[in-house]
Amino acid sequence: MKKAHELRLGDVIPQGSDAVLLRFQPDAGLAEDFRFEPGQYLTLAAGPVDARQWRCYSLTSAPGAPLDVLVRRVRGGLVSNWLCDHARPGDSLTVLPPAGHFTLRREGEPVLLFAGGSGIAPIFSLARQALEKGAPRVSIFYANRSRASAMLVRELEDLQTRHGERLEVRYWHDDEDGLPSAGQLAAFATARADRDVYLCGPEPFMRGVDEGLAQAGFDASRIYREEFDSAPDEPAGDAGGERLTQLTVQFGGNTTTLPVHGKESLLAAMLNAGLAVPYACKAGECASCMCRLVSGEVERLNNAVLDEDDVADGWLVACRTRALGDTLEVRFP
Repeated sequence: MKKAHELRLGDVIPQGSDAVLLRFQPDAGLAEDFRFEPGQYLTLAAGPVDARQWRCYSLTSAPGAPLDVLVRRVRGGLVSNWLCDHARPGDSLTVLPPAGHFTLRREGEPVLLFAGGSGIAPIFSLARQALEKGAPRVSIFYANRSRASAMLVRELEDLQTRHGERLEVRYWHDDEDGLPSAGQLAAFATARADRDVYLCGPEPFMRGVDEGLAQAGFDASRIYREEFDSAPDEPAGDAGGERLTQLTVQFGGNTTTLPVHGKESLLAAMLNAGLAVPYACKAGECASCMCRLVSGEVERLNNAVLDEDDVADGWLVACRTRALGDTLEVRFP
């Protein structure tokens, strides 16, 4: 398991109308621990003293620079809202080393990027890297509720100043343009075909992009997504339609059956049902919620715990696993 470290905040920079950029400067002795690739994220512990939780936030800074992560306010959110309201320069936060696999597959090649809201954080990092590695064309579709809520706009403008026509940004504001339809997203994609595609944002936006890319005939094997589950204490938004899975959990000598709704993680479903299973980070960074798949199908999201042998042996990280199908059974050791 990776070791967490106390990092001091060097700056807290407002972004848009409801977000902040947190800037950490690790000590020289931690430089190797906090080396990262564009597109990765930090996991940090924050919130009220009696309710600290772990959350993941994507890095926006370039490798070798201070560590910047983007934090946006979430309706009803415990950690993100606390950080936006209370984080101050000089504060220390507990932070795990960088993790994540949402990284460029082919450096220097043209890419098509889709960002919704705070999903711009890893998308911005990938765009900057692609341009620095010589990509002839980088196109971003960037959707926000409004102009006022848009984040990293100045940074995107600076990037355009440095790289000129090689960087194309299509800003979309829901209050002016309406919600982007699958057809509109398909039209944007069709004009920029034969590229790797990266997308990050709220689940409804991601579904719309997926539909648009399918309409445009994009190869699914060249589409890469970054997804973060909402924690049990934060709203999940659209739960994923009508799908409902009956999850059976073997734990502590007892067997319990409970519902898993839509896109919620197995851990979220267990905790929301009052089941006292073990957990710590809720972010796929520790091994606390590991359990075995007994039967059924699951969707495994990126985590920093399991290797290929673990997966082949049936292990799951409950906080980074979703249910598929009608029934599912897992067993805790």
